[in-house]
Amino acid sequence: MRLTSPGRCLPLALAIALSASACAQTTPPEQEGTSSMSEAVEQGRTINGHVYTNAPVEVKLGPHTFRIPANYFDNQIGPEGEGLALKLEWPEMEPTLPGARAAPRTNDFLKEISVSIDFIDRLPIKGAMARRVTNDGHTDEGSLQRRDPTARLELREPQAEWMGLTPYAINEELRRAYARDQEAKTGRPFPRNLAFEPDWYVARTSDDAIATFIQCDNAEHRKDGVVLEGNEVTPVDGTVSALCTHYFVDLDNSLSITLSYKRAFLKDWKRMEDAVRAILAQYKVG
Repeated sequence: MRLTSPGRCLPLALAIALSASACAQTTPPEQEGTSSMSEAVEQGRTINGHVYTNAPVEVKLGPHTFRIPANYFDNQIGPEGEGLALKLEWPEMEPTLPGARAAPRTNDFLKEISVSIDFIDRLPIKGAMARRVTNDGHTDEGSLQRRDPTARLELREPQAEWMGLTPYAINEELRRAYARDQEAKTGRPFPRNLAFEPDWYVARTSDDAIATFIQCDNAEHRKDGVVLEGNEVTPVDGTVSALCTHYFVDLDNSLSITLSYKRAFLKDWKRMEDAVRAILAQYKVG
């Protein structure tokens, strides 16, 4: 701007100063803002000198490069260590606003869905899901543990399909036989503990391969612990929320994906998968 007179400049400068002072008073520090760093970047809270935004952060998973908005990450800043740790919120399957998850907490943490993504190159990715439904990785061939009916899909019994998933129940006859053999081997009782007998759910591909595997806290051992009312999650006093761990893979990018969430959200398992796949597709750049 070209100024022609010092006299004309003074009133203008005074007006600007008063305006800036008013803005500073109505926008306290460390509160969520609505201004943006650019048309594409939303600026959120400032905490300990760090401005939280949704600016893209470049990360690599094996040979693949992604530019993922910072507020998707668990710390809402960027990756820590190997793999990716992201957070989404039920039911929208969207990240929280920039800085909303930083202390002090302002979002509804009861809605969080944890997402862990790892690049797999040491073993064939196509066999990853089949390996999930056995205990081969930590037992010896021919050992008694290979007969544990709680830990092997082929020893469980498929039930009626529910929400696109097939529940697999523990075969009670095999469980009793396994307990007898364990007692005979160790000379000690083998008591049943439902905390170590999770409920299993499986979805398959058109060629009968395992596409999704979900383990949840045993329904007889633990209730949901929350009540869903519309889009709200209300905890039940004096209870611990039942959880699920949900596995699937991205074959094209050789990625193993693990979700963790409240069992009350299980009905939306497919929406969760679709949301994570959409994130990977949208933000892959190389």
